[in-house]
Amino acid sequence: MSRILVIEDDTILNRLVVNWLKEAGMTADNVTTIRDAFSRLKKTDYDLVLSDLRLPDGSGMKVLDWLNDNNKPTPFVIMTKYGDIPTAVDAVKKGAVEFIEKPVHDIPLVETIQRILQGRAPSTDDSKIIRRVSRAYQELVQKAERVAQYELSVMIRGESGAGKEHIAHILHNRSSRRSKPFVKVDCATITKELAASILFGHEKGAFTGAESCTTGLFREAEGGTLYFDEIGNLPIEAQQVLLRVLQERQYMPLGGTKEVSCNVRVVAATNEDIEKAVEEGRFRFDLWQRVDEYTLEVPSLCDCPEDVIPLAEALLVRFNGEYGKNVEEFADDAKEKLQSHSWPGNVRELKNVIRCAVVENEGGMIRAGHIKLKPVPRLGQALALKDDGEEKQKIARALAKTNGNLSKAAEILEISRPTLYKKMGEYGLR
Repeated sequence: MSRILVIEDDTILNRLVVNWLKEAGMTADNVTTIRDAFSRLKKTDYDLVLSDLRLPDGSGMKVLDWLNDNNKPTPFVIMTKYGDIPTAVDAVKKGAVEFIEKPVHDIPLVETIQRILQGRAPSTDDSKIIRRVSRAYQELVQKAERVAQYELSVMIRGESGAGKEHIAHILHNRSSRRSKPFVKVDCATITKELAASILFGHEKGAFTGAESCTTGLFREAEGGTLYFDEIGNLPIEAQQVLLRVLQERQYMPLGGTKEVSCNVRVVAATNEDIEKAVEEGRFRFDLWQRVDEYTLEVPSLCDCPEDVIPLAEALLVRFNGEYGKNVEEFADDAKEKLQSHSWPGNVRELKNVIRCAVVENEGGMIRAGHIKLKPVPRLGQALALKDDGEEKQKIARALAKTNGNLSKAAEILEISRPTLYKKMGEYGLR
């Protein structure tokens, strides 16, 4: 039976964690101070130490330092509030196997500890790595945590690569559905012919090639969350079948004879101007009303430059583990290069850049030369301008031609969407 030491000065949370661990078949000792933790560690060998970051007599990092100094290979997991993520990243650099963000919930906590004790690798999905410290992003997270408690369909808007799926995971993990499945729907892969089968499943023989029964994504997500990634890509025919199930909370598998009740929460994401898509007839107005009962806007990385270095450091820890590297940190010239870039590809672009930097680094620090940035799209031939007046006119014409669709206008002008946004602000264009 695994034995865990819990170090947490919040006595209520301390008792809760101990009870959760005991219910999962583990033994747990609990203390509230670093001094008491040292006393226990000197007498007992633990299979894992779970510690809060901020304790009455110092930082939980002191416990990690003690374990390292005494050559004790005990797995160390640190719990921290959102604003202390950079410190938690430092803990991982020093040997902590994982950090858990507060508020702590029973099932994710127990699953994390069980995974560590069983020797499985830390999770590398983006929901665990997209840690942003800017005020705008923290306010977004707070909104997501609040609305997670209510049974509302949420639309998450933001540029491609900004981290919309991470927000979807927060909505799921902070809700009463967190013990049930989180199922992602890639709307770009759903055709009008296969929509009903993919979403609702089919019976054997329902159509040519249907050699066995399938459950469908709604059944897979039963009781949990169904996340529609880039819902604007959903064909109009697929929108119709989706609308019906959201209205009636029932569906029939293709080739079936009985209606099946469903209980799922729908979360959708898009980088498109959905209102414009509705005006153009590409997206159903009634479906939009169903899936957008509450809206969350994800700020771009360009608008939150203070997020760049903390994200880069978290990604460095991740890729060190993934590729068996021991890259220590970013040199000042590397940080300067990262902060001066506008990141049109957002967090996804940053992730690719840090991955390559870690792979190419033979050890030591990441320097500016390791940071391989793709050139930021600049004014191309379509926007080769003589003066500001002509530039404003070209932008206005592109916006009119695309009915205000910023992504399409940026393509016509051969500039990035952030650059178009900036230019529109300069010229007072809406």
